[in-house]
Amino acid sequence: MQVRIAETDAEIMACLDCLKYLRPHLEAETFVETVREMEGNGFNLAYIEENRKVVAVAGYRFMHTLFAGDTIYVDDLVTDPSLRSRGYGQALVAWLREFAIDEGCQMLHLDSGVQRDRAHQFYFASGFHINCFHFAMEFDD
Repeated sequence: MQVRIAETDAEIMACLDCLKYLRPHLEAETFVETVREMEGNGFNLAYIEENRKVVAVAGYRFMHTLFAGDTIYVDDLVTDPSLRSRGYGQALVAWLREFAIDEGCQMLHLDSGVQRDRAHQFYFASGFHINCFHFAMEFDD
């Protein structure tokens, strides 16, 4: 399995259908523009393609924080639900880990919704552990 970085608008757009399994609110009309804006803050999309279809995607960014030093933060990690347990997610995590090490990072970090039990099992099996709580404060429009 080859992990690639989405560099062209077409490659970014090709990631959308898979990402929508995790982020159903994303809209095709604004997706590429949004990703391009996020790239200004170090965001990238890594993906795996099979038979000309994106089957797994990871959105990630480089961060430098006081609590963890240099870190790769994974915003999004998703595999097409009909293709899970075939090694795509594991391949992305392995790639992200190697990328983080190559970049001199001390940690690979992600958050996962409390309701995502299967994802949590996957993360534990992939070598992640819980090291903090993530709190959020939402605002009404």
